[in-house]
Order: sequence, then C-alpha cells, then structure tokens
Amino acid sequence: MTTIGLNSTTLNYAGSAYGAVSTPAAATTTASTTDTETTAQSTNATSVTLSDEAKAYLATTATAEPDTKPASAIELATKARQWFDQEYKTLDISSAMADGRVTVDFTDQNRATLSAIASNTQDLFSPDEVKAATLVLQARFDDEIGPHVAVARLTGNYADVYEAAQDYLDAAGADEQATPLWKAQTDAVAEGLAATKATSGKAPNTGNPDDPVRSLLDRTSTPGTALPGTSFDDVASNARSMLDAQINKALDDGTELVFSQGRRFGQQVDYSAFDNRSLAAVAQNQSDAFSGEEVRTAKTELDRRNRASILAAMQTSQSDGDPRSNTLALLQQYAGMSDEEKSVMGYTEDFANRLAQNYRTLTMLQNALGSSQSSSLSSLLGG
Repeated sequence: MTTIGLNSTTLNYAGSAYGAVSTPAAATTTASTTDTETTAQSTNATSVTLSDEAKAYLATTATAEPDTKPASAIELATKARQWFDQEYKTLDISSAMADGRVTVDFTDQNRATLSAIASNTQDLFSPDEVKAATLVLQARFDDEIGPHVAVARLTGNYADVYEAAQDYLDAAGADEQATPLWKAQTDAVAEGLAATKATSGKAPNTGNPDDPVRSLLDRTSTPGTALPGTSFDDVASNARSMLDAQINKALDDGTELVFSQGRRFGQQVDYSAFDNRSLAAVAQNQSDAFSGEEVRTAKTELDRRNRASILAAMQTSQSDGDPRSNTLALLQQYAGMSDEEKSVMGYTEDFANRLAQNYRTLTMLQNALGSSQSSSLSSLLGG
C-alpha cells in the first residue's frame, strides 16, 4: 500500500525539533493494489512521541504563565520598608517629612503600596512615613477628582464629583478596602452622593470628617493668608489663589462672588485676609491675572485702609501738641508701605522728601522759638 502524506521537509522539522514520528498522518487517497477493491482514504491522527531532549527544549523555551495574583499588603510593606531605608541612604536623610513637606519621591510607588504604608502594615513604618504616604494618597485623589470639581463649579452638578470619588474608591485593592479609612470614606461618599439630590446646584455639606470630596472642596475654597517677605510675583500669585478660593466657595454654595455692595444676590468679596501688599498686587495687575472688578475693588480697599490709617495716626499725634506730629505720622505711614503700595497710592519719593523737609523746617522754627513757644507755633500752623 502506498501512502501519500506529509512532505519530508515537514517531517524532518518535526523530528528534529520535538522527537520521532511513529505514524505519519494520511492526508490523501489510499490506493489499493488489488483489482477488486477500491477504498476511500482512511484518515489517522498523527501520533508524536517526545524525546527527553525535546521535553528539555520545551521546558527552556516555553513562556511561563505570568503570576497575576497581586502582592499582599505584608509583601508590599516589606518591600516599602527596604525602599525607605535605601532612599534615606541615597539622599542622606533620616525622615520622610521635613518642615511639613514630603522628602522622598513616591512616584514609582503604586496605590496599594501607599495604602500599606499609610495603614502602617505590620507596624513597619514611622509616624512621618505614615504621614508622608497619607499625603501622597490624598494628592493622588485630588488629582483624580479635581477636574470633576472644576466642572461641577461651572455646572452645579456635584453628584458627578461624588460618583467619580465612588469609582475611585471602588478601584482600590482588597487590602486597601479592608482598612478602616477606606470603609469610612466609602460610607461618607455614599452619604454625600445621596445628599446631592437634596442640594441641587450646590455642594452638600455633609459635616462628615471622613468625606474626601468635602475635604477637597474645603481645601480649595478656604482663603489662605498673605505671604510677607516673598517676591511680588509670588504675592500676586497668592492673591490670585485667595480670590479663586472665594470664587470656589461661592460656587460650592450655589451662588457667585460679587464686587458691589449694591448687588443683592451673591457672596461679597472679602479682602480682610489680604495685607496691603497683596491688595497692591491686585490693583497693579502686572500679570493681567485679575479682572477689572478685582482691580477696582482692591484699589478701593487699599485707599480706604490708607486713609483710615493716616487719620488714626494724625489723631494720635495731635494729642501731644507738637506741630511736627502730623508730618511725622505721615512719614511713618510712608515708611511702612511696600514699594507696590506706594505706587498704587501715588506716593513718590519726592512726596516723602517734601514731608521730610517740612519736618526739618518745623524743627528749626521750634528750636528758634524755644520750647516755650511750641504751643504758639502749633496754633499758628493750625496744629
């Protein structure tokens, strides 16, 4: 019987690579040599027996199935402990925090690792390391949810923010979901999401300290304070942030920030936390970062403060009967101003020089007349 099957090249490749072929596969018609019998092809499966060498070859070339099982919190914590120690050695530092700032770079540490550190798994971490990891986790939450907050402040749809936070928490690993913090935040977010149905157009005030959304809203709507001793660009930038915080707070409350006492609706701008240099930064608007209303009202507030300060200083000085007191009060007022404040108020060096000259002239007159005549001089000058 003649068998027409696989070509010799294929068989040779299979034999050399995997082992000996015991029975070739029948692929075509089998012809009988007898005249009386005609049969159809009988198809048989190829049987391959692997040699020891082939088995060894497969063992070395086969791609291993990846281990998709996530590392446990204990495993992550152990590696994180080693990572901290190496970072301290490399950076020549001894703590993950300094002056309230994180000193190590957590960029390559994933969320599960940060959670293992923040929950102090196996008590492997110091308070500073726990705090640092907690701050980084918070920052990553803020980065993820922040864009939703920005949109909500335009649309009034705060349900979207809470839904995004819910999705973010649901994406946590099993170990993180087992922590008390995750459970508390999840419950708080669910509470907040339900509350959005009753507070259409504004953010719900859940009053829950575990609510991460409310925390984010508050941190981006609470005005900071002025920054003395910094560059004027930094002062202007901080002033912009302080105004933005008030704008955000108004939006979260379902209203808007307004700059006119005549407006019945809206939240009036509050400059009480701005020092005079910050007001001057807004009024000058060197970086074009402020609106016309912000510039106008900041200058008005700065002018009001300046007039009130001068009046108070002069009222105090007049009580001592010295005719030079008013001039001295003005000089002291000028000396206490920042350069930017002087510019906004129109106080030039020439103005200060005239005040100084006036003070010297009064002093010369007083000395010439004698101290007994100072009261007469004061009366003459209208003091």
